[in-house]
Amino acid sequence: MDKRKRIVFVNLHSDWMLVKSAAVYLFKYSAAIKHGYLLKYLLDHPEYEVCNYINDRGFSWLRNDSIGLMKFLNMFRFAENRKTMKVNGIDSKKITVLKSASEIKPDDMVVLYNVCSDNYRGMDGVHAFKALSMLHFHGIEGESDVIRRADVSCLFGEVNLETNCELYRRYYHVDKPWITHPFVFAERFQNRVPFGQRKNMAFATGTITYKHHKEFVETYIDPCDQPTRKQIKDNPEFFKDTVYCTSSDYLEDDAGKKVNETDILPIKLYKKIYNRTHVGKQKKYYSFDMVEAFNNYKMCIVGEEILGIPGIGFVEGMACGCAYIGQDMPAYRDWGLIPGIHYITYDGTKEDLKRVIEYYQMDDHQTELEKIARTGCEYVRTHFNGDAVAQQLIEKLEEQQKLWLEQRGK
Repeated sequence: MDKRKRIVFVNLHSDWMLVKSAAVYLFKYSAAIKHGYLLKYLLDHPEYEVCNYINDRGFSWLRNDSIGLMKFLNMFRFAENRKTMKVNGIDSKKITVLKSASEIKPDDMVVLYNVCSDNYRGMDGVHAFKALSMLHFHGIEGESDVIRRADVSCLFGEVNLETNCELYRRYYHVDKPWITHPFVFAERFQNRVPFGQRKNMAFATGTITYKHHKEFVETYIDPCDQPTRKQIKDNPEFFKDTVYCTSSDYLEDDAGKKVNETDILPIKLYKKIYNRTHVGKQKKYYSFDMVEAFNNYKMCIVGEEILGIPGIGFVEGMACGCAYIGQDMPAYRDWGLIPGIHYITYDGTKEDLKRVIEYYQMDDHQTELEKIARTGCEYVRTHFNGDAVAQQLIEKLEEQQKLWLEQRGK
């Protein structure tokens, strides 16, 4: 009898948080596989059986409303899975494919991603422990209703949105346990250049995005999700000699081709394909080596989201030996980072940011700066690496599942 613990992902092959999906290898999207470490950990540990429940929505990354087109594409969803596993170098024999929700057992652990909306399809009829990742949550009021209908057992993410995010507290009403875990740096982010050989400036980077839905604008007034990144990008003269900025607007001033309700189906498809392949590519942003850039500077800034969520780039910069400069947000303390020891804080204004950078650029403060950079680097490389975070996350999820089963007398 197979005693392995079953971890069930929904449409794993279409989940861009876990693998290079077809959207990446067909349309050359940038691959930000933020939770790839979790899948790798599970596949490397034989005590777990990784399952992929492929529901009735193939090619779910298309998010297309054409019923006829989706019915056609659904016919090829298992072929899509095989191709995606091959592209990702994953032995298909190591993942059990489930073709029906009825194959999910009561003692399975189901892992869902809120950002992949098709994960919810059929989940209300699955009576097993369901853990939902809230990374990149949409922030729309009706979303909490969808989560409740899916009968999710717990929420997990890099940041506890209940305590850190005003938008979440205002519009979400999901009374479920929260599990938090740190961001994880990819292994390519290495500390290669001695601190003394680096430029005595701050390197600022990160994508600038905008959320125009009413819940976001009513809460924060301005639709910009990363205002601190934008203020650096928009004030190059102010930050001259203190900051080198590569932050980029996601759309790069190109809104693409507008899809109108009156367009016939072929025109709609053409416009959607054009927008997916030509808009928001940030070619300049991805044209340089991020690891080399971090290693060229003593300090780095990756402006946080106004939602109270730091960007994953802060971990990558610290792993490369930069002294990170960020706001004193609760999320950092939740991960064990201490201001003045692991990273440097400022109050979020461009004036204070410039003041802090100029302070650490002084010769008298170089020893202090290097110590913060070294301590921060050592901390994230020990606690924010893939294996360490995956192990802790799985252990916390299993503890929560045990409580969930006990409450149901199972």
